[in-house]
Amino acid sequence: MSNWRDFLDELFADKSKPGKVMICFVNRYLEGLDGIKYKIRHDGVERIGTTTTDNFGIELTPRSLKPIQTYVWSRKAGAFKKLDDVVPELGKKKLVRKVLKTFKVPAKTEPLPSSSAKPRPTQPAVAPAAAPSPTTPQGVQPTQQKNESDQPQVSVDRPVPGQITVTQLRKIFPLVNGRPTDGHLQAVADEINANSQKFKLDTPFRLAHFFGQIKQESPDLTGSAECLNYSVNALLGKFGYYKKHRDEAQIDGRHDLQGGRVRGRGLTQQQQEIIANKIYMPLDGNRDLGNREAGDGWKYRGRGVHQTTGVLNYRSFSEGHEQVWGESVDFVRSPELLSVMPYSIRSAVFYWLQNEVWRRADGGVDDGSIDAVTKIINAGELKAFKTGGSRDDPSNPVIRRRRFVKAAYAAFS
Repeated sequence: MSNWRDFLDELFADKSKPGKVMICFVNRYLEGLDGIKYKIRHDGVERIGTTTTDNFGIELTPRSLKPIQTYVWSRKAGAFKKLDDVVPELGKKKLVRKVLKTFKVPAKTEPLPSSSAKPRPTQPAVAPAAAPSPTTPQGVQPTQQKNESDQPQVSVDRPVPGQITVTQLRKIFPLVNGRPTDGHLQAVADEINANSQKFKLDTPFRLAHFFGQIKQESPDLTGSAECLNYSVNALLGKFGYYKKHRDEAQIDGRHDLQGGRVRGRGLTQQQQEIIANKIYMPLDGNRDLGNREAGDGWKYRGRGVHQTTGVLNYRSFSEGHEQVWGESVDFVRSPELLSVMPYSIRSAVFYWLQNEVWRRADGGVDDGSIDAVTKIINAGELKAFKTGGSRDDPSNPVIRRRRFVKAAYAAFS
């Protein structure tokens, strides 16, 4: 055996004779293989040997242009396995790599146990503890060089920045009418980066679902209080209350001009309060959000980047905030705080943890996985979509959520 580099260093050869041939046994990364038992036949001569990590190239000097037969030992078959023949070339050296999938497995014989077999357990084993967050980032692969078999030549490394950046968030939340500012995006990034592993926001998949869904709930990431300036058609299509009381939708909703243009400045605050107190109170089968007092529907309307709604959810966040962040804040007494940083983003983090949304996010960023997360966040949208919603309409909320999550994944990967 000799070194393949030395083999190629000899530039001149006799054009009237077959050139030398070197056969190298390597793995997919072009690294020399150790312990490969080989057999080579050419010109009536047979060579048998075993490679090492330093000597894995076999140099041959053929006397004719007859094919060189190459075999390697197969542990599975218990016999030599024939590889493709190598044909020498007249007056030209030839370096051939035999890329093998085999690997060397060290083994040792363990002594038999001295004790008798253990008795069969009478109780089931204790369930294992919940798995921690992934220790390796998901879905990010650097550009790699590939060999002639289109296989990567280096082991995959998956470097992902340990912290999210304003640049990444800006790709998801572009500047529109001055919002969100770079300062606001930095504040959001700082909140997540403070303990991304604790918040289960420590992989590109999780970050993509988290911010992609937020994009649908709060497009500018500010988490301002919900606007209920709805048209008649929007009330009829979005809320169960108005589907049962269509005549009230005609009274409460905004009547747009032909072509969808908004008439005047839209609904006043008083008109929006009327809508909120109908759709967020437990009336006619509405989801019970815990609102009981007159005006609770408006008082506890959607706020925060996740649009937390209803007194029950405001109270739950008050309790959870102290557990997760160690700070006591009464959001029931001061609901407007949910529209202020850092509570605006924290409300979404709390919902993410409380409902274990991250488990669904770990499934990937295909449509099925995105819809599984949407089912937790807004099952009504998904139900309407699956029962005949506008599947080809890009403005459909389910379609928008899919698009936003995929865009967010591109930003974080």
